[in-house]
Amino acid sequence: MFRVACFVLAFGFTQSAVLPVEKCSLEDAACLVPAFQKMLPIFTAGMPEANVEVLDPMEIEDLAFELAGLKFTLKGGVMKGLKAATVDNVEWNTKKKFFAIDFHLDTSVKGHYTADGRVLILPITGDGQMKLKLKNLQIKMYIHYDMIKNSDGKDVIKPTKYNFDFDVIDHAHYHLSNLFNGNKELSEAMLSFLNENWRQIAQEFGRPVIDATAKKIFKSIGNFFEAMPIEEIASV
Repeated sequence: MFRVACFVLAFGFTQSAVLPVEKCSLEDAACLVPAFQKMLPIFTAGMPEANVEVLDPMEIEDLAFELAGLKFTLKGGVMKGLKAATVDNVEWNTKKKFFAIDFHLDTSVKGHYTADGRVLILPITGDGQMKLKLKNLQIKMYIHYDMIKNSDGKDVIKPTKYNFDFDVIDHAHYHLSNLFNGNKELSEAMLSFLNENWRQIAQEFGRPVIDATAKKIFKSIGNFFEAMPIEEIASV
């Protein structure tokens, strides 16, 4: 089984500053977790050499979905907080060629929203600014990969697909401006309803927003691995 300085040592190479880190067996979660934790602020700051964009703050691609009676769009979205996430567990299965990362964070998402339809039992309409705060957002990402040869004939990891589970554990707070064309009474009633039922709303409508951020994380992980031959970050 090959051993790897996870991503941290590789990041040191690409930035010409070797970071001290214990080499880990890929299936040794006790070793992988602190190594991933050390890697996180470097990775989220962006790595141009590996085509990894800045992930904190993260610019979210324009989003539009229709779900459970609600039509919703988000433009110019920005997410903050990923660099301060806590890595809870890392599972790597070299035989099945997948790895899973468990992490949690407090995060905020801002942007211009439109909403039309229903949220749970209440009608909603709005076109304005949204600010969403999630306290103790827990995410588990599953990433499958192939081992391929690059143009130099060297082995690289090529992530092929991802999926994820998520939950908001402690609290969510929603603020949306210009609800109901600025009607103060209806707006206040809707915001109270959203914040009183934060958990159910997060579970029902949160997946498209989390997926937009997971897609960016997956892309950056893929770019990093494809830029780094396995021989540069692992030993047999």
